[in-house]
Parts: sequence; C-alpha cells; structure tokens
Amino acid sequence: MRTPFYEWEATLGAQFGEEAGWLIPFAYLPIEEEHRAVREAVGLLDLSGRSRILVRGRESARFLQSVLSNDILNLPAGRGVLATLLTNKGRMIGLMRVYNLGVEYLLDVEPRAAEKTLQALREYKMALRVEIEEVTDSLLALSLQGPRARQLLSAALGEELTIERDGEIVAHSIERVLAQGGEVAEPVFHSSVWIARASHTGEEGYDVFMDRVAGPMMWRALWRAGEAFGLRAVGFRAFFVLRLEAGIPWYGYDVDETTIPLEAGLESAISFTKGCYIGQETIAMIRYRGHINRKLVGLRLEGRRLPDSGDRIVRDEIEVGRITSAAFSFSLRAPIALGYVKCAWAEPGTRLRVKAKDADIDAEVHPLPFVSRGGGQTDA
Repeated sequence: MRTPFYEWEATLGAQFGEEAGWLIPFAYLPIEEEHRAVREAVGLLDLSGRSRILVRGRESARFLQSVLSNDILNLPAGRGVLATLLTNKGRMIGLMRVYNLGVEYLLDVEPRAAEKTLQALREYKMALRVEIEEVTDSLLALSLQGPRARQLLSAALGEELTIERDGEIVAHSIERVLAQGGEVAEPVFHSSVWIARASHTGEEGYDVFMDRVAGPMMWRALWRAGEAFGLRAVGFRAFFVLRLEAGIPWYGYDVDETTIPLEAGLESAISFTKGCYIGQETIAMIRYRGHINRKLVGLRLEGRRLPDSGDRIVRDEIEVGRITSAAFSFSLRAPIALGYVKCAWAEPGTRLRVKAKDADIDAEVHPLPFVSRGGGQTDA
C-alpha cells in the first residue's frame, strides 16, 4: 500500500521499500545527512504506516481503562500517554500512544502491532457502548523531529506553538495554515490539524495528524516554511538508527507477544495504581513479589560488523541473551544494538560477545539511551 504522500516523496528522490504492508521511503540519500538533520535541525517523517484508531462513545474511557495498561480514566483532555495492550498473561499484543481528544480517544499504534491491536479491541468490546473506528486512511500523520521542529511548526501554522510537555496534543485550524500560503480555505473550511508532542528519535518532536483532504496543504506548508530551518525528509533507514540511538524499542523488532513490558523498560506505559485490566495480575506479581528474568539493554559493538536479529549473546560461551536490533550509529561512529540479556549480565560495562554468522563480535552493555537529546553521547 502506498503512503498518501508517495508522489511528493518520489519527487524528493525517495527510495521506497515495504514495511508492515506499506510502501514507504527507506532513504533519500545520503542517510547520514538525514540523520544529521534530525540531530541538528529538523527532519520530516512519514508515519502513514502507523495505525490510527478512534474510540468514542459513552463508555469509551471505561472500556480503554479495562483493556490498556495505563490510566486512561484519569487522562485529561489534551493529553496523551504511552500504553500497551496485553494478553491475560501480561504479554504484549500492542504498543501505542493514547490521546484524549475531548470527545473521543485517538490510538496511535505501532505498525507491526496494528492488525492484532484492532482485532483484540473489537473482541474485548463486547456489549459496551463503544465505537471503534480504524481511520488510518482518512487521518494522515507526519512527524517533525529535531531541535528546530517547534520553530518550523510555528512558522507553518502562523502562530507560536505552545506545547510544553511530551504527550500534550492541541488542535489548530487548517484555515490559518492555508492563509500562510495564500491558499483557498473553502474545501476544508472546518478541518483541524492535531499537533501532539512526541519524540520518536530522542529529539524534541511533534506528530501532525490531519484529515486526508488537508494532507497536501499541510505538506506544502511544511516545505514552504522548512527551508529556513534546514528541513530534510527522513526515510526508514535513518529513522531506524535514530530510534536505536535513543533506546526506543519497536514492536515487531524488540518487543512482541513474548515480551512483558517491564522486560523492555516500558514502565512509563503502565499504571501501577489504576486497578484491574487485562494482564494486570502478571504485571503486579512481577512488580511487587518477583522480578524479571531478562532485560532489554543497549550494546556497543567493536569493529564494523553488524549482528542479525536473533544472534546469540554469550558470556564465557554460555548463552545469556539474544540480539533484537542493530545498526551503525552515526553519532557514536560505531555499531550499536538492542538485545535481551539475563539480568545478571545487564549492568552497564559488562563485557559480552555476540555469536554472529561469520565471526564473534565483542560487545559491552551500554546505558540507554546511547545518545541524549541534542546528539550527545551518554557515559558508558
């Protein structure tokens, strides 16, 4: 499936590839320049592959409170939280951001969890007075990431963007956006653009949600204002490196239906005080009575070779974990990886080896994130 922004991305020289059923920009080349734009200025990401679901109705808050791991009932309008959807054994079906839009909830779901999440929500709904609508095709999404993202968005919107905290979401009228570019507002007179503060790269970031009819206008507005702020389009490969440097796990890569959120460091997606929800018993048992057996850690690798997902991590030839993701870090000028290791070997500074296909790779557990906001390296 092509992204709604495919034609414009092709004009910019995008090389496309398939990810989670979508044909998305993989690179605009050179990838390192895309990476640098996000770390030093601002990069534009196409988030079409993420699933967007609207949940509305009198019992929507109660419903989401009963099935998601975070506290939705006490989520104020205009705010969002990270949340997981779990099996009754506490394993992850989905990973998402949930926004309270006032009259409905927007679920922004990771691409590889999209189908399972929608199916599970519909199964759990039962007789509750709740409407679940998949709106990925009609509600488009772009993201601006980087230290100049706020300035660019303010210029494109024609007013100062006032979102101070991660998770906040505000509505803006498309009329003001169109007025900035001298476009006619009549066809989308009542359309709104939702702006959510959300980092996918470790840098300051903003997701832009808009009706499909407003998509072309928002795209033009961003590029019209973007030259002054060093805007660059960013493809999947650079995005993969950026999120890895930030230590952000992706569903289908680093977490899946075998993962308990606490193993992946996703405590921010869980409320430990809200009461019952699906999978809560397992989470509570681990939190208050037990411990996890493995932990997602960062690994800084020696040499230039990259391991594959699933490669074994060993200590004294005894397997202690597995690699989930790896890439060459442009910030550190070295290969890095995420992987699960047994807790006894999860402390930063622990020396390990990765059994790659052709040869062993020396590795050291590195604190996450690898790179702090602004592009700086964290201490090992």
